[in-house]
Amino acid sequence: MLNQRRVEEMIRLAVFDQNEGTACRPMIQYFRKDYIAKELLKSFVTGTLAFLILAGMGVICHAEEIVNSLNTMDLQETLISLVIYYLIFMAVYCVVTYIVYYRRYTIGRQKVKKYFMHLKKVDRIYHQEEHS
Repeated sequence: MLNQRRVEEMIRLAVFDQNEGTACRPMIQYFRKDYIAKELLKSFVTGTLAFLILAGMGVICHAEEIVNSLNTMDLQETLISLVIYYLIFMAVYCVVTYIVYYRRYTIGRQKVKKYFMHLKKVDRIYHQEEHS
């Protein structure tokens, strides 16, 4: 005979596996520090590419002005300001990345804890059924 509580718990587990299981898998595989470091490394690469694309678009949009002022432009000052803009952009980008993935890990970890709590309930129900 089917145990109604066990079936309900197993349905909860199956729904979690189907909906959120893959998103929460890194929370089981990594420690918080490692997960965030991995995401920060990816964000560093994508942030650098994004900055290069934005800088390229800026150069293309202002190409005429750049060509006209090429002889009077202080190249060293321009490069220094470009590096400063890059550092500010990357600092903001990495801080936002840290906050987002810290929250994702924390929320995902709570979901995984609830999942394991339901898994333990199913295990207890099985043991109760065996001993009854």
